[in-house]
Amino acid sequence: MESSSISRWFEYESGHAWCESAYKYQTLPYVAEFANTCTNLPIIVLPLVNIMLLRRYLHDVNGGLIFPQLLLTFNGLASTYYHATLNLFGQLVDELSLVWIITVFLVVYIPVMKWFPERFSKRLTLVRWVVLIVTAAVSALCFLEPNLNAIALMLFSIPAAVVIRYEGKQSGIPDIESFPSRILALWGVAFSFWFADRLLCDFWLYLGTPYLHALFHLLAGLAGYTIFIMFSMIDIESRSKTHRYTAAVRYFPDKNGSIFSFPYICLKERSHKVAVPVFDSNGNTKTVTDDNEMLT
Repeated sequence: MESSSISRWFEYESGHAWCESAYKYQTLPYVAEFANTCTNLPIIVLPLVNIMLLRRYLHDVNGGLIFPQLLLTFNGLASTYYHATLNLFGQLVDELSLVWIITVFLVVYIPVMKWFPERFSKRLTLVRWVVLIVTAAVSALCFLEPNLNAIALMLFSIPAAVVIRYEGKQSGIPDIESFPSRILALWGVAFSFWFADRLLCDFWLYLGTPYLHALFHLLAGLAGYTIFIMFSMIDIESRSKTHRYTAAVRYFPDKNGSIFSFPYICLKERSHKVAVPVFDSNGNTKTVTDDNEMLT
């Protein structure tokens, strides 16, 4: 009995089906929700782009930043599997990976967050263990009622939005002052698409456009990536006295930073002062310094 119950998790369509499933297997015979599957690509790729751009900083200063970003990539892979098969196992891995992204994010970034009380800094290890234990307990609860997991995760976005807004405004970094508004705008639209797909499926089927969950993937992936850009900038700035790097935010393809452009971090080594001899009009020499920056 127990074996058959577990095997049910891996059966096709044993998990929650989204609106696109009305057209399941029509594009590819082994992919249940084609658009929902393919639109996980930004969630997989964008965190890896940030890791690549920050590789020198990760190697020299704070390698811990790599873990929540790799978990976001893993979540994209899990979501791809889930929407391709619609099985319960894929759904649970998709949702649990989101829970652990939040946890590892807190464990890694909490030392540089402004809201974290300074008096607890000496007990940082204890705080991290408490967060991990609570997450493990929540993970176990995810198996009891899988259909409620996604709603619980969406509700968690409310305090997360407060923290993002507070940290962005308190960071004092001009390059990311607009990031909280940018993130919340992307997430707000993505959130509305998620609910619309879940609650108004018949209406979208009537219009022949059951792809709002796919749009949710694209916007939520960009929002999540932007969160990592913002907090990576905060980490680099907060630890500036311990390393030789400076960072600035750039955008692609629109250099003006429109809402749908991709922000990325341009990392440089801090300027080195180089002594240069200069002759004045009397033939005397004096030494001046020249700034030398090296792109990483």
